[in-house]
Amino acid sequence: MTDLPRHYVSARRSFGSEVAATVHDFARSFEQWRLWSTLAVNDIAARYRGSILGPFWITISTIAFVVGIGIVYGDLMHVSTEKYVPWMATGVVVWNMISITINEGAEAFLQGSQIIRQTSIPLPLFVWRVVLRNILNFGHQVVVILGVAIWFHFVTKMNVPLALVGLVLVMVNMAWMSFVAAILSARYRDVQQVIVTVLQLVFFVSPVLWIPNDLRGVRSLLLTGNPVFHMLAVVRDPLLARPANWTNYLVLIVMAAAGWAATLSLYAVVRRRIVHYL
Repeated sequence: MTDLPRHYVSARRSFGSEVAATVHDFARSFEQWRLWSTLAVNDIAARYRGSILGPFWITISTIAFVVGIGIVYGDLMHVSTEKYVPWMATGVVVWNMISITINEGAEAFLQGSQIIRQTSIPLPLFVWRVVLRNILNFGHQVVVILGVAIWFHFVTKMNVPLALVGLVLVMVNMAWMSFVAAILSARYRDVQQVIVTVLQLVFFVSPVLWIPNDLRGVRSLLLTGNPVFHMLAVVRDPLLARPANWTNYLVLIVMAAAGWAATLSLYAVVRRRIVHYL
């Protein structure tokens, strides 16, 4: 009979033990912030190695999109350029951050599979790497919002502190969404394609390119029940000097609390299996 503790011998442990191990994993991942921040920066450097402008190609492509869509869609929707372009530009920049983070979050464990199988690095570290990488990319796209604000003369009216509060709430929610996507994609490879398809649908039903005016009934319910609507609003409204709707902030706080509770529970259940999924 071995003298090793039971939890070393058994392939299964109690849920309470797994929760404690989950807390330990997250604590270790935060302690190793230098590692995942370095990995995030190196990811960006590797992606644009050999290019002249580096990640500013993202900025250029976003400017081209904003100019092209701004000219066409403004007329189609019968909205003045001064009103439509700032709305659309801020929406596109924030949406890019949300959608790309979730899409790449689905690949977080898959891309790090070689490291995960050979080391004891805490798994949350790979999600933080993806989130930080896309926050840094978002920083390059903020130039677009600033340029639009200067061009249309509302830069002095921007409520930047409140927008930063909204950005933090968006980041907290993006993180748990990416974490869930990473776990599910590690177990089922076709989840990545499902996420891409769902995000394409969400893009068109969310007020990224269109301005919600006088929506009532079912349409209004579909809008207010759309998490992306609230994630866009808490960043876009302060930047466009629109009055803050505190319901948006409350929804994101509740969503973050519920989302992270569910994510931590899911991770506690499957954390020992993820390496086998890979």
